[in-house]
Formats: sequence, structure tokens, C-alpha cells
Amino acid sequence: MKPEPRRRCAIYTRKSTEEGLDQAFNSLDAQRQACEAYILSQAGEGWQLVKTHYDDGGFSGGSMERPALKALLDDIDRGRIDIVVVYKVDRLTRSLADFARIVERFEGQGASFVSVTQAFNTTTSMGRLTLNVLLSFAQFEREVTGERIRDKIAASKAKGMWMGGNPLLGYDPVGRTLEVNPEEAETVRLIFRRYLELGSVHELRKDLADTGVRAKAWTTRKNTRAGGGVLARGALYHLLRNRHYLGEIVHKGVAHPGQHDAIVDAELFDAVQARLAANIHQRRTRVIRPGGSHLAGLVFDEAANPMSPTHARGQSGKAHRYYVSKAILTGKQAAAGSLGRVPAKALEDLVSDRLSLLIKSSAFSWEIGRGLIQRVVVGSECIIIEFRDEADVSNLSELIPASDQFDATSRSINVAIRMGRRGGAVRILDPTGRRIVDRAEPNATLINAIGKAWRWRMQLLNGEYPTSTALAQAERLTQTGLHRYLRLAYLAPDLLREILDGRQRPGLALDQLCDAELPLSWDAQKRLFSARAN
Repeated sequence: MKPEPRRRCAIYTRKSTEEGLDQAFNSLDAQRQACEAYILSQAGEGWQLVKTHYDDGGFSGGSMERPALKALLDDIDRGRIDIVVVYKVDRLTRSLADFARIVERFEGQGASFVSVTQAFNTTTSMGRLTLNVLLSFAQFEREVTGERIRDKIAASKAKGMWMGGNPLLGYDPVGRTLEVNPEEAETVRLIFRRYLELGSVHELRKDLADTGVRAKAWTTRKNTRAGGGVLARGALYHLLRNRHYLGEIVHKGVAHPGQHDAIVDAELFDAVQARLAANIHQRRTRVIRPGGSHLAGLVFDEAANPMSPTHARGQSGKAHRYYVSKAILTGKQAAAGSLGRVPAKALEDLVSDRLSLLIKSSAFSWEIGRGLIQRVVVGSECIIIEFRDEADVSNLSELIPASDQFDATSRSINVAIRMGRRGGAVRILDPTGRRIVDRAEPNATLINAIGKAWRWRMQLLNGEYPTSTALAQAERLTQTGLHRYLRLAYLAPDLLREILDGRQRPGLALDQLCDAELPLSWDAQKRLFSARAN
């Protein structure tokens, strides 16, 4: 008679708490003993126990983050185990969704699952049905327990009790109530008053950081220090709206009289809420101007920090838009990616140029374009544009420039860049230093100066002014100043066409043309100044 094939069996045991695990014979030992006896009874079927122990003591069945379970699944993936034996199904997991994933991994490697006290396994359809029913009841039990806990919390909060959480600035938690911390309470009142004076959470954050005001610091149950950092904008919004400071406890939007004392009087609190509401209304009703931040909410740096639209004004008063990493805005420069600040228009021009390859209509629209973008990741050497599932990227690899890289798996393109300064402005260039987007950018200063130079040249040629001295006097210029600009009338035709079309070399400035030794040879001029020069 042919012997049964060998079936390698692994025993998995679990206990939710660490209570009693230090005993000589504990719950894990009892589970293992029962499973070993069951495997021994199946020796005639070829069942053999593997030596490795898979024991999770002190781990909940509602989580997959268990070291022994991970080791078990890894060994199954390596083909080292044929059957997993447990005392009861809920030792493996209490979550129906997790169980489905575990069984799928078992079946993918041809492994079976057996519960010794429930007399079934996953090798039959009836066994799988029974398992699902039992797990449904286990999950139902957990949900009922959760509802009981939530009901208890709701009843306690209705009585004004503090039910835990991160400690609040201004209070020290003592049991189920909060005691006022006098020094911190004065800081809270200062924050409320300063907000009314400044009228902006952004300005308030900077003011508090400058004056050394910090968030509450406390010691966790694991005896580690937490908090104590700079108050971020989100934390300030939460603090200014927190009704705990009125002596109340809030549960699901309903405020109940608390068992703790108030720190802020109702008049000050209401004034702050009115100002917050007014600021929100002002932002919502603000007219969105053309040229707004089209990529707001979609830009991230390489460290996964969101990059928020902001602006700065130069000496002329002109606003320059940027996307700036949240890490920099919150004073954590070390946590920012390799490029924490990028000019908004240059980035938007690049993204819209690549998006236009996907949009079939001739006219590009940001309303359509934004709906195709998943996110834009900005770095000092590359910009990654990830597309949503609804974007048709099937032919994108054939449409993008040769220097771009298309990744079909992540549905993204990688654009190699380098940052450069041209004409006093920071620009996004290709790795060779050329304009990365072939888009017309007429320079009004250059064009106006060339127009004047041609007008002066014709006035001298037709005799309207007999000498350059007379022309300089009429234009209220020095002779040197006149001749400095007059040379622009002798630019090479190809170079002149580039400037008039707005396709001149990136950063080509008026001073460069006026102050340079302008060659008489047009070819030499193009080598010096043309966008097409090598």
C-alpha cells in the first residue's frame, strides 16, 4: 500500500493580552498542546509537525501587525508549510476582511487551514462557508463591544467628564476631569487676544513662534516626552475653536457643561469665532483672478510634504507666485525635499505643456487638465507628473519629448530639470540649461527698446536729425546712452525674429545686448545671443 504523502503542519497560537504569559503553563501552551494532539491523530494521513513555533502573545486578532503571523505567512509563501493548525478560528483573526486575505494567500500556495475545536478546514466548500459564518459572528461580537464602549463614552461626556486624548494647553488631566494650569491658561488667553489683534492665523503663528510660545508638552504612558513644538496653523485653528476653554465637553457636535473650569470668557470666545467665520467667508467669496494657482493641492516635494501656493512682492511691488513646501512654511527646513520652493508659473507652464499632449482639443483648459492629474512631485533634478486612472496615457510615451521618461506602472512621466537664474528670475530649465517648455515669452522691455532703436536709426537716415548729438538732445539722453541703445537696430534678422516672437534665449536681458561688444557679423551675434546657438 502506497504511504500517504507528507503534509507539513504549522501550529499558530495567539493571546490578546500579556496577562498570565509568565506562567509555566499558559494559554499559548494549552492551545499548542491541543493542536499537537490533533496533528498526531492525523499521522496516518501523513501529517507532520514542523519545529518552528508561531506564537503571538499580547497581540489583538483585529490587526495583521503580528510578528509570528507575518513569519507564518512568509514561510507559506516560501512553500515550507502545507497545513496551518489553530485551536479556534478567531486565534488566526477576528476580522472577516483579514481572514479573506489570509485564506487567499493560503490557497495561492496550496496550503490548507484547520481548526481543531471546530472540526472543519478550508479544503472543502462547506468548510469555507462555515468559517465565514463563524467569523461573521466573531466580527459581530467585536462591533457590539465597540458600540457598548461608544455608548459609555457618550454617557460620560454628557456628564461633563474628560474621556482622554492628548492633553490640552491650559489644563492638566487628573482622572476624569481637567485642572487649570495657571501659567498655561494665561498663554491660552494671550493666544485668543493676539488673534483678535492680528486678525490672521498665519500672522498669529509667526508672532507666537517669534515670542517663544510653544504647544503643551507632556509625558506619555511609555514615559517619553511629547509635544512642546511650535504651534502650527492647524493646531491654532483647533485651539481657537475648542469649547473646552469655555468649561464645556463636546461630543459629536453637542456641547455639555464640563466638570472643569473655563479659561476663556464667553465674550472673548464669541469674538474670536466671529472673526474666524468672517475670514472664511472672505476667502470663499474672493474673486479668483486669472493666473491663479492652478495646481493648488496637487504639488508635493520629494519628502511628500504638500507645497502650498504663496507669493512674494519684489521692489517694484509686482507679486511673484511660488509653491512652497509645508515643511518650510512651518519652520522645519530640514524636513523639506531637495527643492522646497518653485516658481508657480514656470511649474504650471511645464505641467500644462505635458497635459496638452493628452487633451485632444486644440485649446488647453485647466478645468479639464486638473481632472487628469493625480499629483505633481517636485525635486531639484526632476519633476514627476502622475496621472489619474481616467487619463488616457496609452500613447503618451510616443508624444512626450525624448528627454522625458514614461512609467506605465505608476502612470507618470519623469521630466529631467535643473533650476537656473535667468534675468534675475528663477526658472525651470532642461539639464542643458535651455528653456524646458517651447512657449513664447515676449519681453516687453527688449521689444520696446528695439522699437526705439529702429525709430532713431530711421530719423538719422532720413535727415530728421542731422547728427546723433541733436537726436540725443531731443531724447534727453547722453551721447553714450543713445549709442548704447542704437546698436539694437543692427541685430541679426534671425535674432530679432526670436525676440519679437518671444522665443529668445531664456534670461536674455536688455543690459546683455546693450553692454556687450556687438559683433558686426550676424552669425557671430547668433552664436552669442541666439536661443538656437550650440
